[in-house]
Amino acid sequence: MGFSWGQKSIDAGLLQPYKVATWDTIPDSTKDKDGYWYGDYYGTLVFEVNADVVTNVPQDWSDLLKPEYKGQIALGGDPTGANQAIFTVWAAALANGGSLDDASAGLDFFKKLADAGNIVPLVSSAALVAKGETPITIRWDYNSLGNRDANKDSVNIAVVYPKSGSIAGLYIQAISAYAPRPNAARLWMEYLYSDAGQIAWLTGYAKPVRYDDLVKNKAIPEDLAAKLPKSDVPVSFPTIDQITKVSEQIKTGWADKVGMSIAPAS
Repeated sequence: MGFSWGQKSIDAGLLQPYKVATWDTIPDSTKDKDGYWYGDYYGTLVFEVNADVVTNVPQDWSDLLKPEYKGQIALGGDPTGANQAIFTVWAAALANGGSLDDASAGLDFFKKLADAGNIVPLVSSAALVAKGETPITIRWDYNSLGNRDANKDSVNIAVVYPKSGSIAGLYIQAISAYAPRPNAARLWMEYLYSDAGQIAWLTGYAKPVRYDDLVKNKAIPEDLAAKLPKSDVPVSFPTIDQITKVSEQIKTGWADKVGMSIAPAS
């Protein structure tokens, strides 16, 4: 589940605590101190571009405003509710003078995109990118890189980390307070947070929460390390309090400021 749901779930009495054997190698900022939840992996927002359709591949957020991209840009969700889309607006804010505490610049940016006719009013997907119906989509890098690999023999999909920066989205794991077999859940957690389990996330391009520890201990196979994307763009990591505050700002501000409905494809 999304990072911000950890404390909410504790408050609602929905979780039971458990600390895995590798607990000390999970960064403190990505876990509940009492073991009720802990991060599993995170992604970074990127431009996923069908380069067979878009020959001039955008390299930064400002590029998306170019007239040549009219009717070509789509989001991976509805910004009034979907986490990936909310973070997309937030990332645009960071690239346009906003901050982790204020995403109004992102709403302004998407208002410009909407007014220019560059945004397609539907939720994109891996299939729509591959077909060229939404040739420029903003999604988590692990989804985009996986789609690139899946279509490597038929479609040229470019994955771009925007030059001026992006944002990371952390997802977390927890055990239900009502788990009928809690020991089975604990065994599953032990696997997920073992080196093998963390590397399994990495094979799908999701950055595991114990990544730095894996690197320090040289636990990542060389062939897998060579396959991972190399990027030095700045990536911001919001706190839970910032996520709670800014998510609400974007959810309510999208309709008021951008005024564009983003619907699932039929």
